Amino acid sequence: MKIKVCAGSNCTLLGSMNILDQIDDLKDIISEDADNYSDEILEVEVIKCLGYCKNTNKKVAPVVVIDEEPMFNATSQAVMEKIVNKIRKQN
Repeated sequence: MKIKVCAGSNCTLLGSMNILDQIDDLKDIISEDADNYSDEILEVEVIKCLGYCKNTNKKVAPVVVIDEEPMFNATSQAVMEKIVNKIRKQN
C-alpha cells in the first residue's frame, strides 16, 4: 500500500506530521500482530507538496493519498481507519 503524506506548509500547520507519526506507530503495531493483518507493506512517502491546495479554492489540508486516492481534511483517525480496513485480515 502506497501512502503519501503532504508536508507543504498548510498541511504541516494543520497536522500532517501528526498523521505521519500515527502511521509510523501503526506500522509497528501491524508488524507485531501478523495474525490480524495482511503482510502488505506500507510504503510511506513524505511529499513536499501534493499541490491540491493550489488547485482549488476550498480548504483541503492536510492531504494524505492512499493508493492514489486522496483524503482531504485528513485526520489521524480517518487515515488509520482507512489503512486498517484495507489490510485487516477477513475472518
